[in-house]
Amino acid sequence: MKRGLLLICLMLFIFPSIVQAKTVELESVEALIERADGKPVVIMYWATWCDTCLSDLSELEEFHAAAGKKVNVYSINATKSERSEKQVKAFVQKSALQVPVYLDTEGAVEHQFRQVAVPFTIIVNKSGKQRVIPGPVTKKQLEEWVK
Repeated sequence: MKRGLLLICLMLFIFPSIVQAKTVELESVEALIERADGKPVVIMYWATWCDTCLSDLSELEEFHAAAGKKVNVYSINATKSERSEKQVKAFVQKSALQVPVYLDTEGAVEHQFRQVAVPFTIIVNKSGKQRVIPGPVTKKQLEEWVK
């Protein structure tokens, strides 16, 4: 049993693309929240050119791994501010992100939440209350906020 688990972990390390996130065109934030099934939702809005965002993505990945299936975790790329959609897709593939990446090609999310800078994080608790946190976040903060 332990050997089988070890083999699976080794394969995921060697072949991360097996479970790697894909980029998907964003329907709407509401659609992501509606799929929550009563679980909290964490959505991080980021861009590849933003150093703080890249650090936040690392924190989000750690949070996602620790939270398991108790929290729905997503990321939305500020695709409209990027050089190209192709560049974003290459970044996602190269970085082997596990958190799903949605593309905001029209900039609708930053407009909807009245944010002028990245990163920002949207937290939706179990009762549906939304909170927008501008700026960087840590795994520890995310754990506190979704309680």
